[in-house]
Amino acid sequence: MLEAFQPTERGNLHEVTVRGSFDLAPDLVWVDLISPSAEEQQWVLEAYGQNLPTLKSLEDISSSARYYRDDDGVLHISTYFLTKNKNAQADELDDNSGQILASAHTVAFILHKDRIFTLRGHKLVSFRAFRARAHRNDYDLDYSDPVWTLLGLMEAKLDELADILEDVHKHLEGCTTEVLNNHHREYHLDLDDMVTRLAQQDDVLGKAQLCLIDLRRVLNFLSRPRALGSHIYDTDVRELNEDVRSLVEHNAFLFQKVRFLLDTTSGFINTEQSDIIKRFSVISSMLAPPMLIASVYGMNVHGLPLANTLYGFVIVSVVILVAFLLPVVYFRYKGWL
Repeated sequence: MLEAFQPTERGNLHEVTVRGSFDLAPDLVWVDLISPSAEEQQWVLEAYGQNLPTLKSLEDISSSARYYRDDDGVLHISTYFLTKNKNAQADELDDNSGQILASAHTVAFILHKDRIFTLRGHKLVSFRAFRARAHRNDYDLDYSDPVWTLLGLMEAKLDELADILEDVHKHLEGCTTEVLNNHHREYHLDLDDMVTRLAQQDDVLGKAQLCLIDLRRVLNFLSRPRALGSHIYDTDVRELNEDVRSLVEHNAFLFQKVRFLLDTTSGFINTEQSDIIKRFSVISSMLAPPMLIASVYGMNVHGLPLANTLYGFVIVSVVILVAFLLPVVYFRYKGWL
């Protein structure tokens, strides 16, 4: 899929329909490719002479392969974008067992002097949000400069990360209420399910951390002298860096909250297991005296007291019942039952 945009007189972006290489005009400032076919890649090569990397090659994690400027002065950047999975977007973060709530996808940016190419394998919420913002031109920018598109997409990425972290925070607040409410935990809460839900949130936070650290590296690369060709972008890069720093701190706080809830939930699970084992131990102790008496009188031995009397069975039965009830009364007095 290939989408292209050109700037209007007001400086905002307007989408252009592309049916072939002949539609890729020189005034297009942004060409967005989503899992492009070989034919679409050929259109870009014919129109602009730009060879595109493969989606598989974008997964290289070395910084020299993810952020660099080639011999022609073209800037190449590969960075992670985090997005919630479709089946987890209906209402907050869904709690289906075994479900992956969010995924990190690599996006490549190829920045020329006159235009920017983006290459990705999936549709992303951040891109859709930026397109709407650029179409309205909320910040009154001149998007004929492709650098503003690059920085705008980085800002949209940060906004999406902030939204995801906010959703995680709301979910953890609900988990806190469920775990720390004694009545709800005892009668309604499935502790094993809670551990799964918390593990899912921990997975989301780990991927958010990956994206934030990766974005910090990108911004540090862009903040180098003349990396973007001008100092007019320095203020925006610094502001993005500050936003990244604040989200990293918030993400660290959420990590601690997840760890606290996991430890607390695990503690309650251990307590429940210990309580079950204690009850079995108490029951065994209660049954030991009656079993001992019954075993003695069940032996084939002559001369046992009351063994051959008329009411021997009744008396022994009463003794067994008393031997059972006395431990029951004692254990209830101690609060063990």
